Amino acid sequence: MHYMQTRMRGYRHDCLKAVVLLLIFMLATEGHAATIQVLGAGGEAGESFLRALAKSLGPSHEVVTEVSQKPSDIVIALHEGALQEARRTGAPLLAVLPESGRVELGKNESALYWAPSWIDQLRLAKQIFPSLRRVGLLLDDPRQQTRVLVLREQAKAMGLELVVKEANTDFLVRSVAELAGVCDVIIAPADSRLFTRTTIKPVLLAAYRQNRVFIGPSPAVVRAGALASLYVTPETLAAEVADRIRRQSASGSWGGTSRINRFEVTTNPQVARALGLHLPDAEQLTRLLRAEGGAP
Repeated sequence: MHYMQTRMRGYRHDCLKAVVLLLIFMLATEGHAATIQVLGAGGEAGESFLRALAKSLGPSHEVVTEVSQKPSDIVIALHEGALQEARRTGAPLLAVLPESGRVELGKNESALYWAPSWIDQLRLAKQIFPSLRRVGLLLDDPRQQTRVLVLREQAKAMGLELVVKEANTDFLVRSVAELAGVCDVIIAPADSRLFTRTTIKPVLLAAYRQNRVFIGPSPAVVRAGALASLYVTPETLAAEVADRIRRQSASGSWGGTSRINRFEVTTNPQVARALGLHLPDAEQLTRLLRAEGGAP
């Protein structure tokens, strides 16, 4: 009996010890947040993204920027120019980029692409102009010929003829004028590097002189005078990034690359009036595209 009592006291002591150790571990780890370093978050859109990301992740993750000296558990690069610095951290890396094909990913790296696809831009043009027949694509990267072939087939299935014009900044205005002369609408890839504060006004004037419409490639270009564009909000982008971060934190793996497919439409009603066009409002166009399946 004495032996059994001794064994029971020893068992209770071991249990109590295990509970104490567990409590110590919980107290030691309580409040520890994974550090998410975000590189390249400049401007108003970048600040909006950072706020939305912190809100999506909650207190379990701390979102910091390049000004922080804290070691990072995960690093997010918001453009190609931030990749080199991001890789120096040695942390798992998520590249959040407009399009695929420009960057080779390494070990412990993945990508989330946020730019609307070319077919989404075609669908937007078709929603605005149901009788549309010829669409011009302004291309700044000759390596995209495979995608061009795919888009041409997709356009054909929509009853559209696609005319492609390769352009560079030296002959940009001339290329736009030539494309406007043979097409009803001009679009450009959302990751196009052709458009700057210096080039955008002459480009739009070259299209509008021939009473042709320019769509996209970004809300900034729409504010400058383009008719419409698809875009992803900072909140939608942050929610997608947060999902990828949680997956990596839980499993130690990013999984494959992925693409955002939930977009909003922005329009420029003033341009529509100047061209004598009846333009559905942005919310209506967004609903139509989502119903069609082009921008869920």
